[in-house]
Amino acid sequence: MGDGLQNKIEIIQVLRFFAAFSVMMVHLPIIGFGIWGVDIFFVISGFIMMYVTENNQKNFLIKRIIRIVPLYWILTLGVFSIAIFYPDLLNNTTANFEHLIKSLFFIPFDKNGSGHFPILFLGWTLNFEIIFYILFSISLIFSKKNKLILSSVFIVLFLLFNSFLSDKYFISASYFDFIFFEFIFGMAAFVIWKKFKDKIPLNLFNHLIFLLFLFLTTFILNYFYTIRSISYGVPAFILLIYFLFFLNDKRFPKIFVTLGDASYCIYLLHPYIVQSFYKIFEIGKHGLIIESFFTMIIAILVCLISILIYKLIELPINISLRKKFVKQ
Repeated sequence: MGDGLQNKIEIIQVLRFFAAFSVMMVHLPIIGFGIWGVDIFFVISGFIMMYVTENNQKNFLIKRIIRIVPLYWILTLGVFSIAIFYPDLLNNTTANFEHLIKSLFFIPFDKNGSGHFPILFLGWTLNFEIIFYILFSISLIFSKKNKLILSSVFIVLFLLFNSFLSDKYFISASYFDFIFFEFIFGMAAFVIWKKFKDKIPLNLFNHLIFLLFLFLTTFILNYFYTIRSISYGVPAFILLIYFLFFLNDKRFPKIFVTLGDASYCIYLLHPYIVQSFYKIFEIGKHGLIIESFFTMIIAILVCLISILIYKLIELPINISLRKKFVKQ
């Protein structure tokens, strides 16, 4: 795939930051929208799994575990410690050891009657990611060439299996979710990009037409409200295509790429920083101007802390584990 493929990673990192920032906006009371960031992450994940296995499929599952587990475990244990010593800072998280074990090992459970939420609030999305990684890795065993088709079939079969048991078991009810289709959208995006990346004229007219198509599709799908994988997943797929085809030659400021690198931490950490500010400083009680000022401070603080955690903790741990467990 050469250098051209590698250059796309920076664009994907920028989109990752956009997705993480969108999810953060959902949890900022003064803003309260941006939930589609989760769907963008899922679509990106499907694309990246195709990307990273294009030339090398060895140790795929080990690499993915190394990528997501260490930081998730560290933050989960951190929130669990808060639940023990400062429970008033949390809303519905208690120091329940059964919940802790299930959270650490990506097992869905009903957290104190609130639904499918692990100790780390947004960890529910990682439960879906882990299933996708497992199904994708199984597809690689059977055929590296047909991994898109096989993994898509496995996803459909997994959904069918859980549909039969969803009335009996909470785990099956949690996993019977068409949001899994968004991984398929991302994998399809890779195939489309790989085949047509040098064949579509990137002139201003096509650029504007595609943006108009993205806007109209998003508006129509959300206006008529269908299942999430359609109303949010399809626009996320189109947005990814837009980034891949129309922004591939753009140079973004390095800070956006760095924030993309730290986007996993931004995504997992931000609810607790937001919640702490609102509970400790009661910023929602001081008027719109004060709340807006604190919202800006929170956003900057989340980004700075996440970059530090990425550079000082997440990245060194990942590098060390890859050296130890991944065969070169």
